[in-house]
Amino acid sequence: MAGVTRRDWVLAALCWTDALRAQGLAYFDEATAREIEAIAETIIPGDQTPGGREAGVIRFIDRALAGYDADKRALYTDGLANAETRRAGMFPGSKAIAELTPAQRIELLKAIENTAFFRQVRQHTILGYFGHPKHGGNRDLAANKLLGIESGPHYQPPFGYYDREAAK
Repeated sequence: MAGVTRRDWVLAALCWTDALRAQGLAYFDEATAREIEAIAETIIPGDQTPGGREAGVIRFIDRALAGYDADKRALYTDGLANAETRRAGMFPGSKAIAELTPAQRIELLKAIENTAFFRQVRQHTILGYFGHPKHGGNRDLAANKLLGIESGPHYQPPFGYYDREAAK
């Protein structure tokens, strides 16, 4: 395995996500996915532009935990259990984070914002939202719409000083 870098391993892990796309969730069960998706939707809410849910951020997070970020699984398991305990204490009678109102979810996230779990979910949410769609997130180029970027390459000369010289 001489010459294989961490980058090579990460790229290899990302390549197999296309095959998993058709299979649904690769790591999460449906209930856990709903809870993490509710947190991601609170981090990047949908309003006039698509939010974390519409961008399919949960697919990116799911693929990351099934592949190159498998070492973060315990962080998610323990962190979500802690968040559920906090939710039950803060909002008696509530059954799930996904069932809380947006204001209640914000209050809950403020209570856990200094945890490693929240920082990791926030990082995965941002990576999934602004990442390439083939990696599971940014469905329908949601981030591009948010930023006002037209999709597709734009080739408009001159590309640089060397092109100007070649055109002479």
